[in-house]
Amino acid sequence: MTTIDLLPGLTAFSTLRGCTDPEAPYDGFNACHYTGDSPLHVEACRAALGPDIVIPRQTHSLNVAYIDSPGMPEGVDALVTTRPGLLLCVHTADCVPLVMADREAGVIAAVHSGWRGTVGRIAALALRRMVIAGADPRRVVAAMGPCICPDCFEVGPEVAQAFRDAGLAEAILPREPRPHIDLPLAVRLTLMAEGVADSAIAPPVGCSRCRPDLWFSARRLGVNSGRTLTAIALPSRP
Repeated sequence: MTTIDLLPGLTAFSTLRGCTDPEAPYDGFNACHYTGDSPLHVEACRAALGPDIVIPRQTHSLNVAYIDSPGMPEGVDALVTTRPGLLLCVHTADCVPLVMADREAGVIAAVHSGWRGTVGRIAALALRRMVIAGADPRRVVAAMGPCICPDCFEVGPEVAQAFRDAGLAEAILPREPRPHIDLPLAVRLTLMAEGVADSAIAPPVGCSRCRPDLWFSARRLGVNSGRTLTAIALPSRP
């Protein structure tokens, strides 16, 4: 796994595939239960995560849920908790996985931010839910896991227009024959607009499409493929 360095005592990581064939859509570690993989393979992978896990069924929504027990919430794309030891997980295969923490307040979040969620500013919605739970954006640290890089993320004009309409035109790269989108930059700008310091936001650890040997990529493998898991947890109480 790739460890995400947030603050001492926090658990934060993204999984690596550990595959033998990068072109095989489910080869490697995959704990996602709704993209067509064998249930036995999914359960075997989940067993390595322990019992206190939250794995939502994501739908590219703007839904944020406060979580206080393990489970598999439906139709949720961002999770927030103050419960120690609870592992909040999101799945991605090119979208941006984002984890956030206010260690002093004991509040964390895990966010799945695809282009629709990014346009809808789901990162900001999750941060605002963290604030309700006691977080202060000035104390929040954030990190992005592996996702598609701007060179790989070519989009149609309608997607580029959606970013303009959302006030995120800075994330549009005017390439030919079609524009590209810098998703991590759009997420960063969204967090900064909410009061998170630029220096407190860590960039992605790599590109999922460039490195299918390390992470799953829907643009390479199709939507019926595995997913990279990104997770965060507060330290368990003694």
